[in-house]
Amino acid sequence: MSEAFLKAFRWLILAECVVIGTTAFIISNDRDTVAPIIVGVLAYGIVYIMSYFWREFREKILLASFFVFLVLTFASAYVPDVLFVLLGLPRGGYNEFILWGSTVGVLGVPIMTLIFYRYD
Repeated sequence: MSEAFLKAFRWLILAECVVIGTTAFIISNDRDTVAPIIVGVLAYGIVYIMSYFWREFREKILLASFFVFLVLTFASAYVPDVLFVLLGLPRGGYNEFILWGSTVGVLGVPIMTLIFYRYD
């Protein structure tokens, strides 16, 4: 189980770099500046280098990781509502990119740990 957790943590690094890279490109587009592009290129470069050296992804695991990332990306839009219902926190005022990254981190690691434990 600890090996599955370490693989899920490596997946988290890849996923968070994708979130950071995409966020940098979106911010660059919204503010009409090229400064965040360097961060985006660096983040996607880390993803490319780590995925090149990490060839342990099988087809089922790769498909499952893509599906988990996609579902958590769409689910991050509803996190303010969940926080309001469960904890009574206000619905507005959250940075959507921080919510996206934290949702992928908090929910993605346990889900991917179970996937790696079952299929690997």
